[in-house]
Amino acid sequence: MSFDQLKREAANLERQLEDKISRYQQLAQKLNQWDANLSLARAEEGQSILWDEEATLQSDIQRLIQRLQDLISGRLNASASTSQHQAAVKRYREILLDSKGDFDKCAATVRRTKERQELMAGAASSSTLAGNGSHDPAMDHLLRERNHIENSMNAASNVLGQADSIRSDLYHQGRSLRGTNSLMSTLTTNIPGLNHLVDQIRRKRSRDDKIVAGVIASCVGFTLWYMFG
Repeated sequence: MSFDQLKREAANLERQLEDKISRYQQLAQKLNQWDANLSLARAEEGQSILWDEEATLQSDIQRLIQRLQDLISGRLNASASTSQHQAAVKRYREILLDSKGDFDKCAATVRRTKERQELMAGAASSSTLAGNGSHDPAMDHLLRERNHIENSMNAASNVLGQADSIRSDLYHQGRSLRGTNSLMSTLTTNIPGLNHLVDQIRRKRSRDDKIVAGVIASCVGFTLWYMFG
C-alpha cells in the first residue's frame, strides 16, 4: 500500500478512536452522576447495563489504540520516504499519545467511581439489614457522612467535567492549527517557486516605493528651488 492509502487508514482509525473516547467520557460522567437515592435493586439493575456498556467501550478503545499504534510504528513509518511523510507520522504519534492520555485519565475516573459505588452498595445493604433489627446510631452517622461525601464528589465531578470539556475543545483547536501548519508547509514544499514569487513581489513593491519617494522628493525640491531660488 502507498503512504497516502496508509495515511487514510490512520485517519479512519483516528476518527473511530476519537468517537469512542468521547462516548466513554460521556458514559463516565453518567456513571459518576448516578442517583444515589434510587433503591438498591433499581440501582443495581441500571448500573449493570451501564457497566456492561463501559466494558464493551473500553475493549473497543484498547483495540483501536493498539491497531493505530501498530500502523504508525510499522507500515506507515516504513513508507515515509519524504520529510512531509515523516511530519505526518510525527503528527499521528502525537494524536495517539493525546488519545491514550485522555483514555487513561477517564478510565482511572471510572475505576474510582466503581470502587465508590461498590462501597456505597455495601453500606446500603448493611443499613437495610440493620433496619430489620436494632437501631444502630453509628451506622446512621456513617450513612450521613457517606451522603455528604457523595454530594461533594458529585459537585467536584461536575466541575472537573466542565474543565475536561474545555480542555478537549482546546485540544481539537490545537490539532486543527497543527493540521493547517502542516498543509502550509506541504504547499510551500510542493510549489518551490512560491517563495521565489513572493520575494519577487516584495522586492518589486519595495522598488516602486523607492521610485515614488524619489519622485515626491524631486517635486518638493524643485518647488522649493522655484519659490526661493
